[in-house]
Amino acid sequence: MLNSKDQEIVRELKLDLKIRHLEQIIKEWLSEALDAREAKSKLMQEESKPLLTIEDIAKKFKVTKATVHNWKNKGSIVGQKFGKNRYFTEDEVRTSMAKFGFSKQWDNQFEN
Repeated sequence: MLNSKDQEIVRELKLDLKIRHLEQIIKEWLSEALDAREAKSKLMQEESKPLLTIEDIAKKFKVTKATVHNWKNKGSIVGQKFGKNRYFTEDEVRTSMAKFGFSKQWDNQFEN
């Protein structure tokens, strides 16, 4: 059995270990977030057109976000994932829609 002084030392060591672990988790999260932001920025610079979100695509095609998620899950549209979000280029969406026979019906959506 440890005396009270030794117990206090053990508690402090455990607390220090928990704090160090949390610091590592936060550093990793920040690093991932910064990498995602940098990758998104780089892609936006490479592409002359803005990136579209799932919500943007849903509005343009007058469908629900769930429908766009279904397209994504089926592989109809792919996009790039940055952090928690997924982004699509207009060209990517046009190509995907043409591949599945929607180009004639919805090609003018990007002109609006």
